Amino acid sequence: MKRLELLEQTGILQSLILLLEKQRYITELRRTSVNPVGIASQDALTRIRQNLTQLGLITEEIEEGLRPRTFLVITDKGRRVAQKLKDIQEVLDE
Repeated sequence: MKRLELLEQTGILQSLILLLEKQRYITELRRTSVNPVGIASQDALTRIRQNLTQLGLITEEIEEGLRPRTFLVITDKGRRVAQKLKDIQEVLDE
């Protein structure tokens, strides 16, 4: 699969913009995404996480505990891509 094709998955671009605004636990991203992004299933969210990681746009930190939690951290590369996407979104919203 070509790298650009990984960005074509529903919800992936909006998810990256949400991570630009605030680092999130994966469960927060799902709750946040239910309405604006349309990510309703855990499978879709897992694919988004895998694609963003494969592209080097995010990394994951696992918070240990009784119920381990995955914290998504946007990389410098991810921040640059997300900012460009946000700029495009702002132009389209004019």
